[in-house]
Amino acid sequence: MNMSIPLNNIRSYVANEFSALQRRARRDTLWAKLMGKHTMLAKFPEGIFPKGRNRKLIGEMDIPVKEITGTLYRHSDFDHQFRPLKKNLRDRWINIYLLHQKEGWPPILVHKVGENYYIEDGHHRVSVARALGIVFIQAKVWEYPSSGKQPKKCENVECPEKSYAKEYVIATD
Repeated sequence: MNMSIPLNNIRSYVANEFSALQRRARRDTLWAKLMGKHTMLAKFPEGIFPKGRNRKLIGEMDIPVKEITGTLYRHSDFDHQFRPLKKNLRDRWINIYLLHQKEGWPPILVHKVGENYYIEDGHHRVSVARALGIVFIQAKVWEYPSSGKQPKKCENVECPEKSYAKEYVIATD
């Protein structure tokens, strides 16, 4: 008795998974807009150039999928949980899913700024990894030095204008 599932049934199953993810992403995006919030992927920080001289190649390593929080280029294709937002992503998403089941994936390409990773190549792989509950993913990592800015110091100041507040905090550089 042959217990393998025909390829057509697997593709249909994965297509249904994609559609369910996309529906949840669109619903959550709509709900967030109504609540005055956003669900977009974080953008790579301005002022840091992805191909800049200050970066260094750490190499290939396993990184936590949950720490991939942003992107360099594809801000509107996936939501902040890497769920697909556009219908045209479906075929590629399905193929990436099936590739993982057969052979595995090549490493993704990410840029690390602080504790956050911003993806350059591998958006679909991260999306599928999150859908499958994969905790770590192989990545080629470029790291950038921290900005060197110190957090603002706070000091207490008397507040004579407001009788209900004896003092308040103002930030100083």
